[in-house]
Amino acid sequence: MQGIETLFEQVEFLLLAGLVLILAYLALEHEDIVYAAFFFGIMASVVAGFYLLLEAPFIAGMQIAVYTGGISALIIFAVLLLPRAQDSTLEVFPTSRAKQLGILTATIVMILSGTLALLFPWPESFAIENIDLSQSLEGLAQWLWGGHGIYIQMSALIILTALVGAVVIMKMEKAERLEPIKGEFGIEAVTHPGYSEIKGDDEE
Repeated sequence: MQGIETLFEQVEFLLLAGLVLILAYLALEHEDIVYAAFFFGIMASVVAGFYLLLEAPFIAGMQIAVYTGGISALIIFAVLLLPRAQDSTLEVFPTSRAKQLGILTATIVMILSGTLALLFPWPESFAIENIDLSQSLEGLAQWLWGGHGIYIQMSALIILTALVGAVVIMKMEKAERLEPIKGEFGIEAVTHPGYSEIKGDDEE
């Protein structure tokens, strides 16, 4: 029975590792940076599965809260707020040499990490027996939401207000820099005031 459980854990680990690699590749190579940030958020959620396999639900929850809920949302907001970040022609690796260097560096780090993981006796060095962790997560939740719940909610509202205000201010500034023009088919469009001057110079 123990052998079957170990086999299932190894299969789950390999599936999670393969899914993380696929999502990481999509996050790096996707042409649309919004989708790339979306794949990064999913990848961060899948990484939490490794902590669940290690029976560390609190760290898994923090992984989802910090990376998926925090950093991924920050990246998406930054993409939506910065006009240059929405340019789909921007590439992570501007040259093939930079891409090859990145692949080589990632391969070296992966080999070194795998070598350390295989050579170092992790279970024997950090083995702790008779530790009951069933109440730790529940106790932490009671401590946070029991005596400090109002502060967490106030912080969340302040952050939400700041994000909404930043979006509104950015949209207002962008609207002031744009002027309406008449399209070729009678459709109203918007463009930057300096676009017509640049276009005229190119035609000359």
